[in-house]
This record gives sequence, C-alpha cells and structure tokens, in this order.
Amino acid sequence: MRARPRNSLFVGAILLASTASTAAIAAPLATDDAAPADNADEVVVRGERVVGQASSGTKSDTPIVETPQSISVVSSADISQLGLANLNQALRYVAGVTPESRGANAEIYDQFKLRGFDAPRYLDGLRVFDSPTGYANPQVDVSRIDRIEVVKGPASVLYGQSSPGGLVAISSKLPLDQQFYGAVSGTYGTYNLYNVDADIGGRIDRNVLWRLYGAVNGADTQQSFGKRRRATVSGAVTIGAGSDTSLTVLAAYSHDPQNGNYGSAPALGTLFANPNGKIATQFADGEPGDFFRREQAALTYILTHRFGEDWAFRSSGRYQYASTDLGAIYQTGVATDATLTTFGRAAYATDEKLNNWTFDNQLSGRFRTGPLTHQVMIGVDRQAAHSTEIAAFGDTVNGIAVTPINAFHPVYGTTPVPLTPGAIGTPGSYDAKLRQTGLYAQDQISWGGLRVTLSGRHDWAETENGASQRDRKFTWRAGALYMTSIGIAPYVSYSTSFQPQLGQVLRGDGTTTGASPSLGRQIEAGVKYQPPGTAILLTAAWFRIEQTNLLTAVPNSVYSTQSGKVRSQGVEAEATVPLPHGFTARAAFSHQIVKTVADADPANIGKGLIGVGRGNAAFNLDWAPEAGPLAGLKLGGGLRWVDKVYAGSDSHTPSYTLFDALLRYDLGRANPSLKGLEIGLNAANIFDRKYLTSCYLSSVGWCWYGQRRTVQGTIGFRW
Repeated sequence: MRARPRNSLFVGAILLASTASTAAIAAPLATDDAAPADNADEVVVRGERVVGQASSGTKSDTPIVETPQSISVVSSADISQLGLANLNQALRYVAGVTPESRGANAEIYDQFKLRGFDAPRYLDGLRVFDSPTGYANPQVDVSRIDRIEVVKGPASVLYGQSSPGGLVAISSKLPLDQQFYGAVSGTYGTYNLYNVDADIGGRIDRNVLWRLYGAVNGADTQQSFGKRRRATVSGAVTIGAGSDTSLTVLAAYSHDPQNGNYGSAPALGTLFANPNGKIATQFADGEPGDFFRREQAALTYILTHRFGEDWAFRSSGRYQYASTDLGAIYQTGVATDATLTTFGRAAYATDEKLNNWTFDNQLSGRFRTGPLTHQVMIGVDRQAAHSTEIAAFGDTVNGIAVTPINAFHPVYGTTPVPLTPGAIGTPGSYDAKLRQTGLYAQDQISWGGLRVTLSGRHDWAETENGASQRDRKFTWRAGALYMTSIGIAPYVSYSTSFQPQLGQVLRGDGTTTGASPSLGRQIEAGVKYQPPGTAILLTAAWFRIEQTNLLTAVPNSVYSTQSGKVRSQGVEAEATVPLPHGFTARAAFSHQIVKTVADADPANIGKGLIGVGRGNAAFNLDWAPEAGPLAGLKLGGGLRWVDKVYAGSDSHTPSYTLFDALLRYDLGRANPSLKGLEIGLNAANIFDRKYLTSCYLSSVGWCWYGQRRTVQGTIGFRW
C-alpha cells in the first residue's frame, strides 16, 4: 500500500455490559459447535459452546486445547449479538492484534497488525487477495460472516504465501439443515448509523438446502461531510446435504457508492503539541466532493466426498472481482505558515481493478500404525491474481493549484476534486500479476496424550510487474503437545513462511533484479489448560518471529534494497472462564517488542515498525441468568487497552483504554407470544475518549483518530 492517507496495563473492572462495535469481547477462545472433521465446512448448527474446535490451524477440526499453536475465535453468537460494522472491530479483543490502523477514517478496509505484521484474510479456506497498490481491496460484509478464527504465527505450510504474523480465517454463513428459518433486524445509532439485514433459508427437499442473506447499511463518518453506504446480497445452495457427496455454491455481490473520506489529520495538533491547540476529531482534510466507490463480487464452490468413515476429499475454488474508483484531496502533513494552522494539500485519483482465482484440493484420512493414530492430509492449491491501476498524484487539478487548508478553521470549496486521474496530470499505470502453485502434506500423530503435528509444503511462485520473477520455496512446521490427565497441555512448535514481493531491487553494481520473497520463521512455546468436563480454557504462549529479505526504499528512486530483517518477540495469554450464577469472564493480554535488526540504512536498526503497537489487553464480564424473573436478559461490560504504537522518527502514539457496554433482552422469555423477538443496546467508548490509533511520520505527518463514543439500538426477530 502506498504511503498516503489510506493506507499501565489495564485494571480489571466489573462493568454493566459489553461492546457495541466489537465482536471480540467473547472472541478469545469462544467457539461454536463444529461439524465432524471430514465435513467441517458444510453444516452450521445453532447454539454455542464456550470452547471447542478450530479448523483453520490444521485445515481439520481439532480441539483448540490439542493444537500446538495459538488460535483465537470469534463465534457466531458474538457476531450476532454485538453489532459489528467490520472485521477491524471484531478483532479488538483478540490478544496480539494492533487494531484499526487508520482509526475512524478507514472503516471500509480491514487494516490491523497481528504480532507486528499485516495479516492476510482467508474466506472459506481461500485467500482474499488485496491489490498491490492497496485500493481495490475486497471487504467481507459482516452479514456474510458466521465465524472468525485468528491463527497466530506463520501459516504458509498450509496456505501458501502468508505473513509470519499469522492469518485471519473467515467462515461464510452456509445453509442449515432446517425446514424453514430466518431472521430480520434493524439497527440505528450514532452518526446516523443504520443497518437493515435479513437472513432466510430452508430445505427444498431432503438433500437440497438453500440460504439467502443481505444487508443495506450506512452511516455518516466521524469526519465532516463523509458518508458510508453499502448494499450487499449473498446466497448459497447445498446439493447432496447429508450424503457422501455434496456441493455448495456461494455467490456474493456488494456495491459501495460511498466509502467515507479516507484522509488524515496533521501530526502537529494531534500527536505533537500545536500552539493553536488540538485539531478536532471531526476535521476532514479533503473536499465535500471527494468520492470513493467500490464494487465487488465473488463466486465460490465447495465440493466434498466421503470414502467411508475415515477418508474424504474436498475441493474448493473462488473467483473474486473488485474495482475502486477514487478521487480525493488530502493533506500532506506539512505546515505552510508560521502560525502552524495551515497545511499543504495534494490530489490523488485512481481507477483500479483486481481479479483473482483461488483453488484448493485436499485428501484427508485417518489410519493407525501400531500404537500411533495418524490424521493425514495431502493437497494442492493454485492462486492467480491480476491487478491493474491507472492513477495520478499531483499539486493541480484541471490546471488549478490545490490550496492548503486551515486545520483549525477549515474552509472548503477552494479546490476542485479530480474526477479522473487525467485531471491531475499524465497518469501512471500499474499491471501486476501473481501466480502460485503449492503441494502440501500434513500428519497429525496421536499416541496417548502426545500430539505431534508435522507439515511440509513446496511452492512455485511467479510475479510480474514490468519484469518477471520466479521463485521456489519449501516451508515446514513441526509441533508437539502433551495432554495430561488433569487438562494441562504444554506445547512447542517451529514454523516457517514465505511471501512473494513485487518490486525492483538495486544491486551494488547498479543493475536491477526482481525482489526475492520475504522469509519468516517462528518458534513458539506455551501451555493450555482445560479442566476435564468444563468449559474453562486458559492459554499462554511465548513466541519469537524473524522476517528477512525485507525491501527498503532507495531515496529519490523507484528501486529498493533487500537486506532488511525484523524481529518480533513477545508473550500472549487468553482466558475464558464460566462462573456461577450466569456470569462469564474473559480476558486477553499481549506484550511484544518488534524492531528492525538489519537494514541497508544503519539508522533504522533498533527502531520499531510504523503502525505496530507493543501489545494490548482486554477484560469483560457478561451476566446472563438462565432462570428467575431476569431470564432472557444479558448484561455485560468490557475494557480494552492498547499500548503505544510506533509512528516513526522515534515517536509513539500514546496508549489508551476504552470501555464498552451491552444490554440485550429476549422478549420471548418474558412473554411466549413474543418468541423470537429480541432488543439490544450497544455502546463503544462509553466515556468518549479522544485517542490516536496510529501516526505515519516517515517523510509526512499523518495521524488518525479512533472512533469516539458510539451508541446503537437493535430490534430483531428470528424464527
């Protein structure tokens, strides 16, 4: 993504409710009931267990307590009850996440860090590609999401190219094996937020299931004159449900005619003191005519076949399309007057398109060799992405100079908005292609309480960006865990990753070559504890990640050098503890040190990575009595703390603590004639804290405010 405006510890408290905008209050380690291992993606069952299985870490349903890796889960109950707007909000309560990189300015993009690195998203096991330039990025609407799993650490061995920090695996809503069901809800809240969604489905005949869901939503943005609007619809059909062979086809379409204003605020007056005071959180650095439109569509299939009780074949594939049309004015972060009130601006326009195909085929089975039980998997996958862009940056629009803006008393209408890249100047073009094929294998070995996971993968990758670059890479993972009779499970694992890069590297002799993939490796050690017969789950882990072959930009050049190395080291802990009388407590904590340990520029060594925080912590307490006059009521409250985030130039944004609240009531518990009717009230940042999520001080001075207090009410009916 281009560098422009787009792109302590908490003290536990018992509050009255949980977050409005965060799905992840219950996220650490909460799961739904899961399907059998050989059909994990086909059946969705109503109901929730606090702890259970996760499929993304091993591509098979494996109990979290038996997986030698850190995994956090946001359950379907969290998603349905907590008024989510996007994936950023769902990850607020997950340990190891630096959330919402661009704060309230970029809610239409999923931008966060996991263990210090950008984390790719996978939908139904298939990669969701972003464009190399960072604008035609798809976003999965919350109405489509059934479950979110966060896999910590390198995952290239099963998924191909990936960040060493981990990945986020999203599961779509799939047809339920019920005669007819549905749900409708309406939400209204702060900033004129509205959301109307519907979800219906049923059984056509014994083996054919269907489901259709969609939403219309929008809001005014925290920044002046910005608006978000979206209409989305998705559908799924399963043929052969309950039989040995089944096929599920999913289709989705979203149109965003407005995506807010994706600008920033100057560092002088936000992060740094300004004699004129603090810049308001509603400050918008662009113009009322700025536009940001997006369209996206996807078609997915999931085919499964069982060979008896122990073996199964699964094939899945998806075509995805995304396009972005953007024209905007943005501030440069450079003061243009001695009073430090006025800041320079520039113009940007882009027309960007992204097409990608992804396929994954795997054969899995179970067998024994003496005392050992093997759960094996072999697979082959293919990924292909093509991104094109026509774009321009500049200081003029239609020959008219872009005017500065007073950040404390802004006046708008002084600069025209570029309707096309050609309005700024001669546009540049970008045409990038990525193709990757991988072969992988995995063996999960059980012997008494011992669990050993061995995985290996070989990839062939090709990138084209003016020049062609071909790479081969073998990645692997080995992990061991021991389940004791009292529920304590210590574990250790080692894993590697690779990530192809688009860029031209300048050699010492003055010639250039394509960039080699960045390489990552992690060692993780931890312990999990689940007392037998309980829903309690406690996890703790120490990790150390190193990533090499990082690109470093050559000043005043389009080229880079490739000698960088980054290290991320830290600890994480999560806990879910059901308590007597209907209470449930959840907590998460992480602390990490992420820094550059090698770089072509010696001045960068020992420095942090821009946008990466030092850790986070969260605590929440829910109360949902099952009997008595208050049955059907749910009250909860939570706090979330984010440590300071590196901004560049030896500066950090300050840490912050926010409080969230939730109230929900099932009216059917009070009156049987109202069965299925539920009302809810959610609030986030209830004390209206003014805070910064991140700043970017490398050659510019951009900062992003987080979301101020939001309150929203919901009424819904389910049958």
